[in-house]
Amino acid sequence: MRLTQLRRPVVAAAFGASSTARSAVTTGPLRQLQDVFAQLRIGGPAAKVEGRRYASVKSQGAYKLRDSSTIPKKLGAKKSGDSYVIPGNIIYKQRGTKWWPGENVGMGRDHTLFAKVTGYVKYYKDPAKHPDRSYIGVVFNKEDKLPCPLHAMRRRKLGMTASTITPPAPEPEISASGIPTTVIRRGEGRKPSPRDERIYKLQEFGYSYQEENWRLGTLVRTEKRKMGSRRTAMKHRRRRAVELLGEKRKMREEKIARRKEALDAQRAARQKKFRDYLARRKAAGDAGSPSASTPSPQTA
Repeated sequence: MRLTQLRRPVVAAAFGASSTARSAVTTGPLRQLQDVFAQLRIGGPAAKVEGRRYASVKSQGAYKLRDSSTIPKKLGAKKSGDSYVIPGNIIYKQRGTKWWPGENVGMGRDHTLFAKVTGYVKYYKDPAKHPDRSYIGVVFNKEDKLPCPLHAMRRRKLGMTASTITPPAPEPEISASGIPTTVIRRGEGRKPSPRDERIYKLQEFGYSYQEENWRLGTLVRTEKRKMGSRRTAMKHRRRRAVELLGEKRKMREEKIARRKEALDAQRAARQKKFRDYLARRKAAGDAGSPSASTPSPQTA
């Protein structure tokens, strides 16, 4: 119990005691003391010294532990307007298409907008494309504005300088020494493939022919396929098997055609030989007959 809580009853008892002493002059000191203790009501069985106890700690609600394992997404703008960017810089990360890619800007599969060229970022709207969409573009000069006017010339930075390309001098078919400058060898078979052609050029010094270096790389037949995909590999394998079967069938047909041509040539040669034999025999029979050797009397 606090002392301040007892202050009011004690003050009230003291004030009552002083008033009683002034009013009752004839009463004795013992009677006055009993009245004071009666007003205080201390020491008796019915003592009523009351006090209130208040909470010393403030109450609070249930404590919730936040999940700290969530990875922040870090969405929003990474480059503001007129910021300098290089190819590959992320301009805006978003979920959905709040902003759309504009001039010289690409969009990834997670709707992230990135710069394709070196320049400055521009946020703009293009009512000619869409009335409600907002676009992000990149311009080469900071003072340029987007969107570009309709049918305006498109600006591109290729990193090249204009130069005049002189056409090569025409190459003669016959060299000064009287031999051809180019020799072409065809492939084998009745219908050779153009890929089997071998082109040889006459060297600058001497009389030798040599194939150009850039043509040697075209002789190697490579297959370009996506690595790591079993389905794609099986598809290319089946296609290659079909191609091999087609080549074998074609070679077999060519072999049969060559054999047929050879048989036809042999048959034609035998028929010609037989016809020649018949002609010679007929000529010999006509020469040995008497009508041919002795003139007839009518003609004489």
